[in-house]
Amino acid sequence: MKYFLLLALVASMAACNSTSSTTDEQATEIATLEPDFDLAKTTLTWTAFKTPDKIGVSGTFDEIQLTDNAFVINTKSVNSGNEERDPKLRDFFFANLSDSLITGHYGIPSSNKIPVTLKMNGVEKTFDFDYMVNDTATIVTGKIDMLADFSGNAAFEAIHNACKELHLGKTWTDVDLKVVTLK
Repeated sequence: MKYFLLLALVASMAACNSTSSTTDEQATEIATLEPDFDLAKTTLTWTAFKTPDKIGVSGTFDEIQLTDNAFVINTKSVNSGNEERDPKLRDFFFANLSDSLITGHYGIPSSNKIPVTLKMNGVEKTFDFDYMVNDTATIVTGKIDMLADFSGNAAFEAIHNACKELHLGKTWTDVDLKVVTLK
């Protein structure tokens, strides 16, 4: 249930190559390039965790907007592929955040990292996510923590209490994020 954003990251990755010897002029040129990606080839996946065995539950968002290097994610469009789970995520977790949108932007990749700024629950924080390009895809991965990073105590407690029995008493606060753009 946390999870978002990276779609935008991948857009820039498909358009930019990063090297450690990039000059200021090259960096400016890279920063002004229009992202060139096919939305149909890009996936954003979040993975939250439940139970003492830390079983992953994955999903995405159906409504993500991208403008230049900024993105907006509508949390009401959460989609875990489970019709029983999605209303719980919306009503217990996301409804207890200060806003139904996750916003942010990404920077220029460097040394296999890309800066990603996320704003959720009124808190804005920048992360250095892993950035990899191979022959078939551009991949961005990272982790966030709903309590430590976004003060999501009310949202976390609501979803934890609503799902306590199903989660065998354990809901984890960390969430993995992954964005993949196929070439």
